[in-house]
Amino acid sequence: MPQALVIGIDRYAAKQIPALTCAVNDAEVVSQRLESAGFEVVTLTNDGATRREIYRELEVGLNQRATDEDDPVLIYWSGHGMSDLRASADADKGWSTFLLPFDTDIDQPLASALPVQQVWALLNRLRTRRLLVMLDTCFSGAFAGDGRGFAIGAKGAAAAATDDFLQMEGHGRIVVSACGPDEVARENSRHGHGNFTHALLSVLDRGVDSGAGDARVSSLISDVRDLVRRDTRGSQTPSLHHAAQGTDWSIPLPPPAPYQPPMPSWAFVGTSGGVGKTTLAMMTAELLAESGNNVLYLDADIAQHGGTSEWCQRAHRDVGRVRTFADHVAAHSRSKTRTPSRQLHDGLLDVTPDYLKRFDCGKIMLLPAARVSDKLFVFDLVAEIKDRRSNVACRQILDSAFDRGIRQGATCVVIDCGAQFDPLAINSLTAAHHPFIVAAARAGAKDQRETILSNCTETVEDFNRLRVETVVNRVPSLEALTKHWGQPGFGAPGMSFHWVPFDRKLFQDWEEGRPNFELGYDELSQTWHSILVTSDRNSCDGLHRDLLPSEWDRFSKWALWLTTNPGWAELEMGRLRRLGRRAVIALTVWLALLGTALTSVLMHVTAPSGDKDDAGFLPQWLAVSLLSVAALFLLGNCLGLLMLRRRRRVLGEVMKHSVSAAELKKWFAVPLTEGPWWKIWQSSRRAAIEWLHERVVAARESQMPSGTTYEVRG
Repeated sequence: MPQALVIGIDRYAAKQIPALTCAVNDAEVVSQRLESAGFEVVTLTNDGATRREIYRELEVGLNQRATDEDDPVLIYWSGHGMSDLRASADADKGWSTFLLPFDTDIDQPLASALPVQQVWALLNRLRTRRLLVMLDTCFSGAFAGDGRGFAIGAKGAAAAATDDFLQMEGHGRIVVSACGPDEVARENSRHGHGNFTHALLSVLDRGVDSGAGDARVSSLISDVRDLVRRDTRGSQTPSLHHAAQGTDWSIPLPPPAPYQPPMPSWAFVGTSGGVGKTTLAMMTAELLAESGNNVLYLDADIAQHGGTSEWCQRAHRDVGRVRTFADHVAAHSRSKTRTPSRQLHDGLLDVTPDYLKRFDCGKIMLLPAARVSDKLFVFDLVAEIKDRRSNVACRQILDSAFDRGIRQGATCVVIDCGAQFDPLAINSLTAAHHPFIVAAARAGAKDQRETILSNCTETVEDFNRLRVETVVNRVPSLEALTKHWGQPGFGAPGMSFHWVPFDRKLFQDWEEGRPNFELGYDELSQTWHSILVTSDRNSCDGLHRDLLPSEWDRFSKWALWLTTNPGWAELEMGRLRRLGRRAVIALTVWLALLGTALTSVLMHVTAPSGDKDDAGFLPQWLAVSLLSVAALFLLGNCLGLLMLRRRRRVLGEVMKHSVSAAELKKWFAVPLTEGPWWKIWQSSRRAAIEWLHERVVAARESQMPSGTTYEVRG
């Protein structure tokens, strides 16, 4: 079994030794990577990395665990080293250079530190022929203690001119240090690692992404040296030493980690063209922006231009010289765009609808699919993408697009994916926090959905198909839904789906950007909002619920329609007054009937026993019946009057605060259980506002039933 000893020391017991910032983090991350690759790892950090513990592991621990000569053994050290610069130390350089444990006394290095010559003697006793020693440390320069002739250096210190202490005997043994003679091994606060360790982790990740199960040590170290030299612009080049005997060998790599975008993401792919994939993606972006988020709308449908033309038409914008998503793809392709990269800029297109700007909501920033002039180039590019099945390249392309959005303030991303066989679409769908397949209610749609899921399973390892939500869009009737998707209410796991009814006029109004489709009071966005909330609960346990507008947010925002329609509130108030007058008349009538029935009943009760039948002006049975009916209707009338009074009050409050959007928003922001007139019945304010919402919806010409989630037969 592969063995590893990992050491990282940020702080030392001796105050004369300066503290580091990244050494422990280096050691912990390297340990995690090695453990996930199958190494048995012993990790020693700070006060756990004493001379006694390190010596015991080198002399006893590794020898006990590495029982086979072909077991790879890896030793990693991130911390301080020290050189003895006194003239008396020149006779034996091996004993004048030390690795510093936590409890080092720099006045007594031979007794408290670890001379590297002694370390090599211990390592030469290991049974293994596959030993890799990596030292993210250097051995002179940055700190000198009171003229005593010692120099401590690490991550900021120059290495000694001689490095023969790194020489090692044995078979298949390799030693690599962070820098060469007279160079500096530095920490990088931006990465949180030393330059050497950061390069090592990057090279390991590169091998993992390529799908390789192991890495040749010679190639690994060579790549690390090249990357360190490139990142430090030649100021740091790791030193490499290996034994003369033996051939190259490999170390195992960890399995690939699941890829996810760096910010909350929603991705949409369609089973075919014209199913409304782009419409739902655009609506999602608007809902996220409505809640105050800055949304990166990534149009990855480079062949059909996805939502690019829709957004540009609405915002009256042109792609111009913006670097498109096709340009990002071209950077990893043999196909090149006609437009030179130096003439392009990374600014995103602000396509925020006017109603979102008017109410100070978030922004929608479009990364366009491609320029119209690049039609032939895009055709070649799509063909090449479908030819290539490299997940690494696809993820690098997506990462470059995400980074561009983050730099410009994006807090979440909506990805409008391309064709179902496009590797970019598959990687986007499998990586997104909220993946959606949009289908139609027609024959073959369920099979097309299964094809997409199969492509994802074949392309991406450990793909979880249960995370993908299906939306059957624009359903013309329940009969069409059950005919092509199965009987609602029965089904196999993973075959649940949402559905959105079809109303041609409603969708046409939304696609044309009619101003009355604003901030959620229309039934289309209300339906889609509820589906997004359900999806978040199913796939992320409500992790991203706060990114979507709440129910109360939507109430407060659709109500702003009242500021531009004051006449409607006056007409509604007149209607309520007429209903109130009718209710009062009805109350008077039922009160009279109740009085008549009650009088007759009392006359029957008080009459002498022999005259009871003729005592009242109504027969006893009729009087009792009339009394019961009148009491019930009187009670209903009283409740109706109370309801009308409540509605008149809420409408009066709305009319009073409709003088400006700010005033109305302030009134609607009052918690549901607070207010001067609804404390008697705590739920009355919510009920009144729900009634007001229904009346606003009824004031519009088009209505649509709500969507539902069903299970279907597999």
